[in-house]
Amino acid sequence: MTRNLVISGETLTGKTLVALAAAAKFKERGMTVSYFKPAGEKSYALSDASRAVDEDAVLMKEVLGMDADLGCICPVVRTMSSYDELIRIGHDELLQKILDCYEKISGASDVVIIEGTAAPWHLLHVGLSTPQIAARLGASVVCLVNFPDITAIDEVLLQRDFFRQHGIEEIGIVLNMVPPMLKGAIEGKIGKFLDDNGVHFCGVIYQHKELFSPTIRDILRALDGQMIVGEDNLDILIGEFMVGSMIPENALKWFRRAKNKAVITSGDRADLCHAAMETDTNLLILTGGLGPDFSTVARARELGVSVMMTDKDTYSTGQIVDDLIGSVNPEDHEKIEVVQRIVGEAINLDCLGF
Repeated sequence: MTRNLVISGETLTGKTLVALAAAAKFKERGMTVSYFKPAGEKSYALSDASRAVDEDAVLMKEVLGMDADLGCICPVVRTMSSYDELIRIGHDELLQKILDCYEKISGASDVVIIEGTAAPWHLLHVGLSTPQIAARLGASVVCLVNFPDITAIDEVLLQRDFFRQHGIEEIGIVLNMVPPMLKGAIEGKIGKFLDDNGVHFCGVIYQHKELFSPTIRDILRALDGQMIVGEDNLDILIGEFMVGSMIPENALKWFRRAKNKAVITSGDRADLCHAAMETDTNLLILTGGLGPDFSTVARARELGVSVMMTDKDTYSTGQIVDDLIGSVNPEDHEKIEVVQRIVGEAINLDCLGF
């Protein structure tokens, strides 16, 4: 009998990272594994005029070697403008499409890993939120919650209550992006508190740059950019992104707040470029198709700071690079192995009886 595992969480909580790790753990046990994402997000980089595809579906199809069509691995692919269209189509037709594809995907699989929507409550307006799908498929559920500090424990309980409202009485929790300084509290009082309050504690993923930090190569590909300086530094990890748009007097104070960062600014802001390079900066991303002046290039080469140019505006660039945090490309086999190792050691699916 096929078992279903729903992986739920908001955007950037590591759902796909856990899916990769869980799939590897199941396969190590000799189980056949499939992946299903009932409702995903359109990837404009991977979609074409003939069809819209979800990037996580592309990744998992490749990793698991699935023969199924992408249109069935992720049957509902939406954009921000598609909400009206989903209402027009209606719950019954959308659900039937999802169930038909699930039957094809599950086949002879021992386990189907089902990735939830961008947030658990998304598609609630058409009755297809993550807990509603989980209840329909009789799935076990593990929720991912980013846990930067103790106050996030309230979000854990909110997730518990939301799933209970839709008939899912038991859920597992994986705490993600946890600062190492909280290790003692997590392994002590917090873990016990969760277990005592009807939540199965299934693991903790501590902040780890290899998991969540994109490389300059990833950024270059996503922005369709051009390297001006640092063509040999494409594998350097970027720990944080900052936008430079302030007056020069405030720039240094702002830029000193982050290490191993990329600074996004207009190519004609040489003052901000120089200020950024006086702090711990790995990359300058110059927007608007405006290249750096000679002094910026010379200083970047002197300090070993990479410089990239993109035609995209600063706002769009910021949105694109934010989506790279914790992302994995199908071609990046080394990153996939790192994810499967680190996350695999961090999670314990025995908490849900797997």
